[in-house]
Amino acid sequence: MRFKKLLAAGIAAVMAVSALAGCGGSSDSGDKQVSSDNGENTEGSSDAAGSGELVDLKWVLIGNGMPSNYDTWMPKVNEYIADKVGVNLEVEVVSWADWDSRRNVIISTNEPYDIIFGHGGNYISDINLGAYCDITDLIEENMPELNEMMPEECWTAMRVNDRIYGVPTYKDIAISNYAIWDKELVEEYNLDLAALTEVESLTPVFEQLKADKNDYPFYSKNDGIYFIFDPYDQLGAGMQVLGVRYDDQDAKVCFTLEQPDVYKALETVYDWNQKGLINPDAATLSEARVYNMWRIGQGWESAAYTSWGPQMGKDVAVQKVGDTILSNDSVRGSINMISTNSKYPEKCLQLLNLVNTDTKLRDMFYYGEEGVNFEYTEDGKVHKLEQVWDIPGYTNGSYFTVTQEDKDEYNQFAEIKELMDGAVNSVMLGFTFDTTEVYDQIANCSEIWLRYKSEVMTGVQDPAVCVPKIKEDLMAAGFQDILDEAQKQVDAFMANK
Repeated sequence: MRFKKLLAAGIAAVMAVSALAGCGGSSDSGDKQVSSDNGENTEGSSDAAGSGELVDLKWVLIGNGMPSNYDTWMPKVNEYIADKVGVNLEVEVVSWADWDSRRNVIISTNEPYDIIFGHGGNYISDINLGAYCDITDLIEENMPELNEMMPEECWTAMRVNDRIYGVPTYKDIAISNYAIWDKELVEEYNLDLAALTEVESLTPVFEQLKADKNDYPFYSKNDGIYFIFDPYDQLGAGMQVLGVRYDDQDAKVCFTLEQPDVYKALETVYDWNQKGLINPDAATLSEARVYNMWRIGQGWESAAYTSWGPQMGKDVAVQKVGDTILSNDSVRGSINMISTNSKYPEKCLQLLNLVNTDTKLRDMFYYGEEGVNFEYTEDGKVHKLEQVWDIPGYTNGSYFTVTQEDKDEYNQFAEIKELMDGAVNSVMLGFTFDTTEVYDQIANCSEIWLRYKSEVMTGVQDPAVCVPKIKEDLMAAGFQDILDEAQKQVDAFMANK
């Protein structure tokens, strides 16, 4: 199998104890009984399915809230999975608006669940709380098909102290940016999009568009030119001003605002702001408008036809910008973790394996209930009967086992797979910054950057003035401590690669 067992080295005692406690139920002896209907596990229940009984699992996901046809969809799912993995599943779909608060309650109060969706923003902190089961030694036996399908780099990206605590969703797992243009403008001005991939190269075109169309070529919200940080691996610290460039073989931890490519982009967006090429209220907007002459989006080329164009209500032309980059953060964009309190970690992994690799079950999670939300066509494709299904496909399984829609001229899943196969690994893939020694400094520096961020990223402030001031404020808050600690750990990681 592709997965390589990892040595357990240097993990904190609290994490080790939590992991043992969480998975210990799998070897309990004595009478076995299935967990209760409310998801709460009873003593010694881990091997219930071994005697032919179904075990109850609860899976918490994010989406549009509970599907209206949940009571008819869920029994069909359970009928299908009963014989295959011996599971009776309950799914809770938490709405987007309620997700943060609901998820925090679940984790902080040890509310019963077995599997929960998450991402890199809470993966490390929840592991430090002892929330998730260490699945490192359970993957090979319980997820053979997914293990075979999943690139080894994905498992590498999930490592924390050489242990794995979550199953990543194998989909668009790498950052791939595209410039998205109004196709009508591209044709009118005969634009060579391949020559317009650097931020500074856009200025003459934007000036012409502003003069002719009396509109803002770059209509932005408060995150502005956020994509300029994508080449910098943030090491799991969650700070845009800290990083290692993905292709820097020397792995120099840097203050990103001073890097030539980032600084030049900041100079350019400041120039745009001065010339009226960007909407003047950009720094205060939390939502951008639907129509854009130009913008940057993460995705794949055929999204021009399946997503970006339809969303904008116009045909669009796209051009890839930069490399496709695989990093810890990109892989950790969608993860499913198992509770340390679950009595059935093996069953959880077997279920996730099936959802990811069995196309019929994958379609049930991706499209909904057959005959209600979708139907199969004679040529084996999917025809949607309802355009909205309340469980987003990216939260629960791979894209690469989903049946193609009949309306799609392009097989976007095959395109995504090819794009991911060609991704460039960040030099920091597999490295997670242990922030214990600089936790307070990171919190303080993050707050400082947030005070400046919107005006810097939308060109309100001149980088010649604000970047030195930001650096001065950061250094006063302990930024040098962060740089030094990160570099020490990065050097040790690179020495052992």
